[in-house]
Amino acid sequence: MLAAIALAVGAMIGFIQPGGNKNAMVVDKGSAPAAMPGVQVGGPYTLINQDGNEVTDKSYSGYKLVYFGFTMCPMICPTGLQKIAKTLDLMGRQGENITPILISVDPERDTPPVMKEYVKQFHPRLVGLTGSKEQIESVEKSYRVFANKVEDESSTEYSMDHSSFTYLMSPDGQLLGLYRDSDTAEFMADDIRKKIGG
Repeated sequence: MLAAIALAVGAMIGFIQPGGNKNAMVVDKGSAPAAMPGVQVGGPYTLINQDGNEVTDKSYSGYKLVYFGFTMCPMICPTGLQKIAKTLDLMGRQGENITPILISVDPERDTPPVMKEYVKQFHPRLVGLTGSKEQIESVEKSYRVFANKVEDESSTEYSMDHSSFTYLMSPDGQLLGLYRDSDTAEFMADDIRKKIGG
């Protein structure tokens, strides 16, 4: 079990190339890896939604598409969220049973009002979650997410390097699919249909 977990973590972190760029740094390596049997990804959390309400992992029934990012991300996060929105549109009525969720890796700046303005740009059902530094670190750990604050000596601003995967989670919180930046909305829609049936 421990060896399998170490292998999974290594595989995921292997796609990260931390650096001082003004964006998430992700090495693109093709189509989505399969969920690894016996490796737990995800788990209980308590966070704050874009309306300022406390929510947990039990607050959203049905399937979830979970993405980790931040509102000041200039390119990768908006592209990823647009792809999730297109995936749901391609799935039609079947996509209505899936809740898209953005979890911030930058809780210092991503307050609920900031998240509320941000998520409505992408999809009417997109949920934005933030929280305390400790809450965010806990959910990052359970989803095996890499996130690192990158200071810029020439500016008062900072950026975030972070892994950029989209997680398909089952109604009972199990990982069903893990999609990379290189996976198209068409690929994701077809793959999700196969995984959730109906």
